[in-house]
Amino acid sequence: MILHRNCPLCNSTSLKGFAIDTKRKGPHISRVECDSCKLVFANPMADQKELLDYYQNYYEKDLYEAINYKEIILKLFEHIRTLSETDLKKEVKYFRNLREESTFLDIGCGLGLGLSYANQLNCKLYATEFDSGALEFVKNHFQVETFQGDIWEANYASEFFDFIHISHVIEHVLDPGAYLKEMMRILKPGGIMAIGTPDISSRMYTFHRWVNFLQFKVPDVIDGLEHTFIFPKNTLANLCSQEGFLIEDHYTHNFGEKIGNLISYKMPLKKKLNRVIQNLFRVNQWIICKKS
Repeated sequence: MILHRNCPLCNSTSLKGFAIDTKRKGPHISRVECDSCKLVFANPMADQKELLDYYQNYYEKDLYEAINYKEIILKLFEHIRTLSETDLKKEVKYFRNLREESTFLDIGCGLGLGLSYANQLNCKLYATEFDSGALEFVKNHFQVETFQGDIWEANYASEFFDFIHISHVIEHVLDPGAYLKEMMRILKPGGIMAIGTPDISSRMYTFHRWVNFLQFKVPDVIDGLEHTFIFPKNTLANLCSQEGFLIEDHYTHNFGEKIGNLISYKMPLKKKLNRVIQNLFRVNQWIICKKS
């Protein structure tokens, strides 16, 4: 485990307790907030080996198993194959700048939803991922060059990619600044980087904290216990700007889950109700950046 005395982002020593959760399974139990930059992060934080062990067979654990995630992804693949370029870009706002036959990198590709959209535009596909099972899954469905491990270990050529997609990954890593630096290096001038991640400044997270405070309770962790860094919108935007990216768009959105799907999930009723409530709020963010 790693114990942080300073903020990993701005090096401030002004840290305060934010949340704790000792009941659910995961590599972390507590979070702190930096008074200076407002970053929220796990502290103590799992180290690289602990995270690698946790992410093996990740999509066969806990929530993903309960919602039969692989079947959901396969149905989405079928839907995406029916989309025209116009319809695809209407459906996924952050792909509006993705051009046909681009070199496309999906960092932490998971089960390949981002790859599926890029494949529909005949892009040259590349992907990184820690979970060997997830890599086998995507290779069974796409012509994709994969790498198991961290982005800098892949040793991609400088200024190689037209578009980098990193969906719900940056909140899992140990050094988000290093990821941004490496993405800047391998992205072509004029290339696009799209980052999706939870928004800790969303109204739902704020509401949850105040409900706990009014009951004289310490707030628990209501997002994934595997998350290392949780960014407010302003903090993420500042970090991207500091690394030299030009921000093209930055917006929030909800889970977008259908009520029918929520009802069918194999989980206790209380968890289903929590998912329904979360689905009403814009809890996630996308920031779209360009390399000048």
